[in-house]
Amino acid sequence: MRPADEIARRVAEQGALPTLPENRQQVQLSQHDLDLVNRLFADLKAICPAWRREWPDAAAMAIAKQQWTKTLVESGVSTVEQVEHGKRMCRARTGREAAFVPSPGEFAGWCWPEPQELGLPPLEDAYREALRNSHPASIGHERWSHKAVYHATLACSRHSLMTLPGDTSRLKFAKHYRAVQKQLLNGVVLADPPPANQKALPRLGDPAKARSALAAMRASLGGATQ
Repeated sequence: MRPADEIARRVAEQGALPTLPENRQQVQLSQHDLDLVNRLFADLKAICPAWRREWPDAAAMAIAKQQWTKTLVESGVSTVEQVEHGKRMCRARTGREAAFVPSPGEFAGWCWPEPQELGLPPLEDAYREALRNSHPASIGHERWSHKAVYHATLACSRHSLMTLPGDTSRLKFAKHYRAVQKQLLNGVVLADPPPANQKALPRLGDPAKARSALAAMRASLGGATQ
């Protein structure tokens, strides 16, 4: 059984949202966990007046707790601070949809702060910067607005950014950018990018040598035909 399934089974039995260790293997449920999940659902009921549409009875509520717990676990949401951020985002909604309970996946997404809240450039700006610094013409002259962008670019790989279709490369970069944000939230100190003159990202090849080899090949072919 996968760890998330085992956790969900325990939640069904004990009603607790586990606090995850780094390896996420053995989870010990505590009164703190029980209080966390109960407080989450109590707050969602207060925030979303139409909650009964999703949770009409105790049985539906129990199933919802299982599914929400699995989603939060699989999304890497493991701290009170993250859950509180999700609640704030839920309260900030306006319009008709604000009355209804969000999906587990939508709420899990709200538990992650926006890059700007961590002092990072927005995703779109970071992605454009990663593309710009991955271009062969920029190698050796990179300028990074934040070392988080550098590390996400390095993890994504320059080759992927330059060769994958736009939507695909953006999704891949977003995944690694989110991973770097998680490191920052966990207190990881990121290494600084190397100086620009040390070529922070490797070249795919030396254009001058390539042109020289191509010219020699053409000269050889031309001589053979005469």
